[in-house]
Amino acid sequence: MKTFLTILIIFVSTFCYSQDKWELVYENDAEGAVVTGELNDLISAIQNGQNIRIYFKMARRSNPEIYVEHTALVKFTTVMNSPNGQFVTGQIDPIVGQIPDYEKGLVLLKENLEWSLIASSNGNNDTMTRDVITGEIVGHKIVKWGTKWFVEKR
Repeated sequence: MKTFLTILIIFVSTFCYSQDKWELVYENDAEGAVVTGELNDLISAIQNGQNIRIYFKMARRSNPEIYVEHTALVKFTTVMNSPNGQFVTGQIDPIVGQIPDYEKGLVLLKENLEWSLIASSNGNNDTMTRDVITGEIVGHKIVKWGTKWFVEKR
């Protein structure tokens, strides 16, 4: 009986905790075109207060075979109706700046720099780097990449 209960507990805990809690509901390419899913499903999840996570890949312009991939929890979302159509943005918490050193196989922290991002389902992503000591904005640009939008399952 004890063996049966042990196996049952292991099975139940494995089943409960090994299930993927995030579901891909929408993906856009760098031009904002739909790759997978429906934008309305993402908007519904946002309107229902579900947690959102994003995935994006930043490739070198000179050699797209060299890239970094990132995931982040979205902390602030916006659903926008504009003359150009409806889209979603997701802002992440600012992070300590970092830079990949591809040749050495390292990702290095950038001292005194903070990086912010607003990802957008229309492909226009706003990035900003700020010097945390002086408060000076040292980089601010719109960059284009595709984004995968995941919703936490309830």
